[in-house]
Amino acid sequence: MPTGTALVGGQYTLNRVLGQGGFGITYAGEDTRLGLKVAIKELFLDGSSRRSKTVVAPGNITSAEYQTTKKGFLDEAKVLASFNDPGIVKVMNYFEENSTAYLVMEFLEGSTLGGLIEKRGPMPPDVVFEVARSVAKTLEVIHQRGLLHRDIKPDNIFFNQTGRIVLIDFGSVRAFVKGKTLSHTRLVTPGYAPLEQYGNSGRFGPYTDIYALGATLLHALTGQMPPPATDLMLGTPLPPLPDSTLPGLRRAVTQAMALRVEDRPQSAEALLAILAAPTTRPRTGAPPPPAPPVPRPPAPQPPAPQPPVPRPAAPKPKPAPVQPAVVPPKPVQPQPKPPKPAPVKPAPPQPAPPRPVPPAPKVVPPAPAAQARIPAPVPVPAAPVAPPTPVPLPPPAAVPESIPAAVPTEKPRAPVSRTVFIVLGTLLGGAVAALSAEAYFAAPVQPPQYALAAALGAVFGAVAGWLLWFALPVALPIAAAAGAYFYTQGAGLNWPTVISASIGAADLALIFLILIRRISL
Repeated sequence: MPTGTALVGGQYTLNRVLGQGGFGITYAGEDTRLGLKVAIKELFLDGSSRRSKTVVAPGNITSAEYQTTKKGFLDEAKVLASFNDPGIVKVMNYFEENSTAYLVMEFLEGSTLGGLIEKRGPMPPDVVFEVARSVAKTLEVIHQRGLLHRDIKPDNIFFNQTGRIVLIDFGSVRAFVKGKTLSHTRLVTPGYAPLEQYGNSGRFGPYTDIYALGATLLHALTGQMPPPATDLMLGTPLPPLPDSTLPGLRRAVTQAMALRVEDRPQSAEALLAILAAPTTRPRTGAPPPPAPPVPRPPAPQPPAPQPPVPRPAAPKPKPAPVQPAVVPPKPVQPQPKPPKPAPVKPAPPQPAPPRPVPPAPKVVPPAPAAQARIPAPVPVPAAPVAPPTPVPLPPPAAVPESIPAAVPTEKPRAPVSRTVFIVLGTLLGGAVAALSAEAYFAAPVQPPQYALAAALGAVFGAVAGWLLWFALPVALPIAAAAGAYFYTQGAGLNWPTVISASIGAADLALIFLILIRRISL
């Protein structure tokens, strides 16, 4: 219906479309008398059409069947209007107009479960548990009135801004009689409808809505739409539930989605009993963890006797104080290797100082009486000065000898590609100049003039080939990108394709250049 369409003599006006399903269209509207936002559901079956405002029933049903459907829509609206449950959208009015029926409901602000899954992916298990418990309680109220929702799915579960979980879209509601097979209008939402909904007649009951709720919970936990019941019957597996799924919620989903009616919970109350399981199991499983660490501590007791073992005896070999006995011969420190004999022999006789004299006999031999002067030259670090000098000297001496041998062996070689460019430029320049010589010489061209023109053309061609070789890394990618741009632009392609083609052409040009340079090696 167009925006601004008035209903009931102007009491309600239709604004934008909120959603559309197999049984009707839901609009955002306004109650002009009360000044309230409302949601208005219009009975509009699949295949229906309009003539101005009048709704024309689909051609696959008779007029009598359409009138029966419309009467059932209004009768069930009366039942919904009698509900006063926070989990059921509140019905404010219902009426017949434009050859169809309308249902006026409270306007909810928030998002559907389907919208949240689409934006965020799989929902946290605790949130899904609250959805399961809230919707199951709502179904218990609906089923007690002898009604079935028949279209439970993520898009029909609404999260109000206040945190309230509301079941919406009751346009598919039908009455059921327990234990009897009844004819119903065929309504199937693949993935959420059980097998009994795939026929025009079937044994419907609370378990029909429970299957759809189980499929909805599975979708919320995994982020994946469940396979249709017909595919499950052929062996298609369900998506695995996350490991963090609560035990009661896991069992509720598995049993609710059983293909056989007898294997499902037979009522919403039975489903709530299954969901209640996770509140007790985690508490009973908490005490066992502290038990295992208790027997572990006695094991480290056997290593306790190890401390009294000869570990403390290790300090007994305290000959460390003997090392200070080496301190008296400290004047003989220039001899680091013979420290072991030094503390034994020279310690009793102090005339041992003449023994260090032999390492420096070259300086002392002329003056044997100057033993008092000997201790002065002894500390002179002649030996320490020597080690640094010989170490760095040999490497530099060997390096220059090897360098001259290596230098003449390697000669720079011009890249093959550059040579090819220069040769081609020379040949092309000479050929072009020779062929166009007549245009530059007024008189008939003689062989010497041809030769001169060819020589000049060859020189210019060689220079041009050399310059072109150096300019290729910049010029070729730009030229390739420009060519691709103008070609795709002329072909009428959209701008992302034009840009992608230009970048791809530049990349191919760079790859071509790399191959050319590799060939040059």
